[in-house]
Amino acid sequence: MIPDGYRILVVYDSQKEKFIASVPELENLKVTGETRAEALSKAEEEVENIFRKAAEKSTELPPPIDGTEYSGELSFTVSPSLHRDLIFMATQERIELDQLPSELLSSALTARTLIKSTPRRPAREGHKREGRRDRRPRGDRYFDIMDDKASFIEYVRGLEPGGGGRKHGGRGGRKGKS
Repeated sequence: MIPDGYRILVVYDSQKEKFIASVPELENLKVTGETRAEALSKAEEEVENIFRKAAEKSTELPPPIDGTEYSGELSFTVSPSLHRDLIFMATQERIELDQLPSELLSSALTARTLIKSTPRRPAREGHKREGRRDRRPRGDRYFDIMDDKASFIEYVRGLEPGGGGRKHGGRGGRKGKS
């Protein structure tokens, strides 16, 4: 008998133009299908095969994560500077320090899930920027450019073909013009 509780994830791979179904608890289980339904069906069949083979060999498979009870308590170590920053943030937001990491982890998990579920578009052919240097700001210069409106406008003008102005702004001060 196959236990319930294993999640089957189905995603579309735009490069292969196929759906891919996987079961994270069963690391090596990945199947493809032309449709979502086909991929899901193949994954369910593969789960059955894996459990049948495990039963024949008397090997134990990992339990489904959703079928396991968890305490809700995590214990981990952070650097002293991160600990200080977490205390500062909790104080600033007027919440208990124990509550802050759970809120941050929840936000990070949501963001990561959204990023992973967003389909990526392949780079279009013929749109390479060969011969042009990348003019995006680097490192601390970004903050100098974005420091005030005048510096930002001058920076943008410098990006325009044949544009004037400074290419990388300072802290709003103007350099002498001769």
